[in-house]
Amino acid sequence: MPYPAWVMEHKRKGMYVNKINESTYRIYRGHSERIKGTNKVRRVVDEYIGTITEKEGLIPTKPKIKGEVRTVRYGGYALLWWHCRPQLEGILKRMGKDGPALVASSLLHVLYGDANPFLHGCDWTGIAYPEVSLPLAGPLAPEAKRVARGLRSTLSSALGEDVSAVLEASAFICRVWVNGRWVTASIPEPCKVLAQKYNFCWEV
Repeated sequence: MPYPAWVMEHKRKGMYVNKINESTYRIYRGHSERIKGTNKVRRVVDEYIGTITEKEGLIPTKPKIKGEVRTVRYGGYALLWWHCRPQLEGILKRMGKDGPALVASSLLHVLYGDANPFLHGCDWTGIAYPEVSLPLAGPLAPEAKRVARGLRSTLSSALGEDVSAVLEASAFICRVWVNGRWVTASIPEPCKVLAQKYNFCWEV
């Protein structure tokens, strides 16, 4: 059967359309299978794409969520790696097995003023350095605070008087574990403006 032009503009090869009423259609991706023992063929739905209406066009179906959903703060980690990558990579290379712990602790001190298991578990540092045990003990503890001061100084040089505002904004950049993978949540517009102003990216 012929479909209206406003339906056909969304239809592609391998997609099928079902009419609901004069102004609403459903579109899906599918394939055909022969019914065993007969000459008949049935259509199998592989994926519902969404609903098409004359007024709103294609309205995508929301993806189904399977398994665990988890959110961690990501913006601060990305901000520091963008501006301080040479310092952080130098620590990892120089400190050997202690490098990840020192980097993770230093990053958390810049972002939150402390480095403990709770903060580590709620921040991307916990994903980047999962084997780290915090808080640090012995000479590594004061060294992490010293490194944190250096990282903060580098940020201040890059961001000027807006350093505190950008660090505050970083808390609203998150990554979400959904359907078996990490995705970056939608970045708020004020955060995009700050990134454009200072020419950096919220993802590394």
